[in-house]
Amino acid sequence: MEGGLDEKRTQLEIEADRAVEIHGHNPHFRQHETVEFRRLGIEIAVALAIHNFPEGLSTFAATLTNTRIGVLYGIALALHKIPEGMMIALPIYLATGSRWKAFLIASVVGVTAQMLGAVLGYALFVTYWNSAVSGTLFAVATGILLTTVLSNMIPLARRYDESDRYTSKFILLGIIFFSFVASLFTLAG
Repeated sequence: MEGGLDEKRTQLEIEADRAVEIHGHNPHFRQHETVEFRRLGIEIAVALAIHNFPEGLSTFAATLTNTRIGVLYGIALALHKIPEGMMIALPIYLATGSRWKAFLIASVVGVTAQMLGAVLGYALFVTYWNSAVSGTLFAVATGILLTTVLSNMIPLARRYDESDRYTSKFILLGIIFFSFVASLFTLAG
């Protein structure tokens, strides 16, 4: 009977057990995976900090242009901070085993860079602002984040979900969710 129960374990349960092993409870866990998670966590944190900086600029500019659009944009950004925080926190948690460190780093990256962007937005808006500056900042941030996602995050997700039971579905779910959030801008505008 027990063998039957083991066979019915889902891939998610197996991965949850693997996550427990990562935190030092299994002496056979490979050290290079911890290093890989640490590197990925730092890379994602840097990419998202760079990504969040122009978000602060754009939030400031949108709010100055139209308060309703600025508020809606702020709500959409707040919603997308949830998966961003998880993108930063999970590899750091898997590398360090510390929920506190993962939470702290994700929070600092999520809040600080965007606030600095808004402050810079104020300084730039008062003196010099045009669409070329805004477009350039968004293009650089998008390129950095897209490279991180395509070259590291998706391959790592597929490595831990070899049968692709979850990865593709949740990528699609993320695309649908953010398309819905983006459609809110159309309704507001």
